[in-house]
Amino acid sequence: MSFSFSLPRTDGGDLPLVYDVDQAGFEAQVIERSHAVPVVVDFWAAWCGPCRTLGPMLEQAVQARGGRVVLAKVDVDANQGLAQAFRVQGIPQVLGFRDGKVVAQFTGAQPAAEIERFLDGLVPSEADVLVKQARALPREQAEATLRLALEADSSHREAAIGLAELLVDTDPDAARDLVTPHRPDPAAEAVMTRLDLAGDAGDLDELQAAVDRGDADDATLLALGRARAANGEYDAAIEHLLAAVGIGGEHREAAREQLVALFGVLGDADDRVRAARPRLARALF
Repeated sequence: MSFSFSLPRTDGGDLPLVYDVDQAGFEAQVIERSHAVPVVVDFWAAWCGPCRTLGPMLEQAVQARGGRVVLAKVDVDANQGLAQAFRVQGIPQVLGFRDGKVVAQFTGAQPAAEIERFLDGLVPSEADVLVKQARALPREQAEATLRLALEADSSHREAAIGLAELLVDTDPDAARDLVTPHRPDPAAEAVMTRLDLAGDAGDLDELQAAVDRGDADDATLLALGRARAANGEYDAAIEHLLAAVGIGGEHREAAREQLVALFGVLGDADDRVRAARPRLARALF
């Protein structure tokens, strides 16, 4: 299997690269469009001398990038609501949007070199584009694409962590090496937790048999919870770890810490975490 890469034109084909936008069209023409291509927003006014200097320089720099970034111009006199919403206190003010959010900005006229640096920071790199492509690919192709992203940028955080997530079960040493430089990033810590769980997993059948016989102590429940979590059986892992906390033996704190680590793997938005947190609090107090 082979892959090739070239930075695509992402502006949407026939859509203009430089255009005026008002409050009614801002959501579609800036926020939504920035999910496909970075959008630079220039807040300006006809009476503003620095605006008349900066505007043509921005337009020329954007046009030269052939659709990899676009420019939306907002007349603050005609769109005072937008200016207030984005707390524009001096013009020209320039905001850079990517994926629906402001990721960079500056105020006042800037030399050409600074404008180029600003646009360089907005335009997705080769590695950025490959990581985005990988999210929509099957596992094997995603792994190959993420490896290409790391060839393009060996320090790319999302590429490294994304590849590590795919390698946790098949190549744990490589996964650990990939995320270590990015700790304590929460996503990197989640991968490390999964690796630690897998490394400590006991004999699952033997542990489960003890539970089925009704003679499992807190140590057994803790070990079984870790083993289930290492296998990705998170619902069962939570139940066993909660049971270990509830027994109140010498492994209670270890079970609590393991639950908290598992919550970090799943994320606070996960319904299982939301349901388990109050149960943990009741078991502790």
